[in-house]
Amino acid sequence: MEMDQQTRQAVLAAARLSLAQWTHQLGAAGMEAMRLVPGLAAAVDQHVAQIRETIGRVRPDTLAAYADGVADTVTAKGWSADETKAGWHRASWPSLHLLAICVLAETTA
Repeated sequence: MEMDQQTRQAVLAAARLSLAQWTHQLGAAGMEAMRLVPGLAAAVDQHVAQIRETIGRVRPDTLAAYADGVADTVTAKGWSADETKAGWHRASWPSLHLLAICVLAETTA
């Protein structure tokens, strides 16, 4: 079933809102930490590569859906984005992965 233009625009707007919320909650501080914490940028780059391999062409809708799926899975296992408030020096896999999604969102039209 093909979406009409109005539906595609609504999906795209919802995806961009979701990605903006992740950037507000995690990405902005994480991207700043990437400049300051040794090794963090390299770790995030590895996650970016893994995400690109997993989802293929990076578009806002697929990236937002992927982020929501990751977040739902890790939240069910006890993860919280609040873990990074103490710093990014020992960020867990979910935090790094979601930060990588935010990095990709910054470069996705």
